[in-house]
Amino acid sequence: MRVHILNGDALFEHFPKEITGEKIIFRECLLDGPVNGKSEEEFWQLRKEFIQSDFGQNTDYDSYSKAEILKIKEITSHTEVFLWFEEDLFCQVNLWKAIDLLSAVKDEAFLVTPGSEHPYSFAALDTEGLIERFHSPIQLQKEDFHLFAELWTHFQKAEVFEAIQLAEKFKLKSPFLLPALGAWRNMVPLGDFPGKPVQTLKDIQKEFQTDDFGIIFREFQKRLPIYGMGDLQVKRLWDEINLWN
Repeated sequence: MRVHILNGDALFEHFPKEITGEKIIFRECLLDGPVNGKSEEEFWQLRKEFIQSDFGQNTDYDSYSKAEILKIKEITSHTEVFLWFEEDLFCQVNLWKAIDLLSAVKDEAFLVTPGSEHPYSFAALDTEGLIERFHSPIQLQKEDFHLFAELWTHFQKAEVFEAIQLAEKFKLKSPFLLPALGAWRNMVPLGDFPGKPVQTLKDIQKEFQTDDFGIIFREFQKRLPIYGMGDLQVKRLWDEINLWN
């Protein structure tokens, strides 16, 4: 049996039919909002309240996101698992949680990334490109599972420097981790510096002299693709900046 854990609905919609197996869609944005619940149930409750209050989504979180993601814990130990996640910080944080859940039932899997030409975008690949990536995955073993699960724990505790120190030991096998962790470090406000994403939005607004969010979002994506933030996440930051002003 084979299961593919996909990074979102966009990939699901153009996933090659030639690649067989069941699919689980990781519908979350753990980069944004609270993740530090004292228990697993408290974690999911925090996520539900955050998504519903900050993004105003009417979709039932429990069935649409939580139940779908928790299918990971139902995977059997004999199942072949492929994790399809990009190298940006958004995807990496979700990957860490996915492996944290998967580690309860398995200690090996295959990681599929978009490749060096398009590290932050499966959408840039056609069917042939996705099939090619499927046939050249990164094999994750027990020590890798421990690494990603520990990174998730560090993320929950906002321990960015501890996470970077840990990833240094795996930079040859997983070189994509340090750039993503560097992006996380640069998000953290320091003195008058509000963090790189917020500062970049301010810079764009000043340079372009516009409040047109469409223009601002496209420019943000060009400058900071490593964050992998969608329009909802960037819009939330943008609205916060306007409230401060």
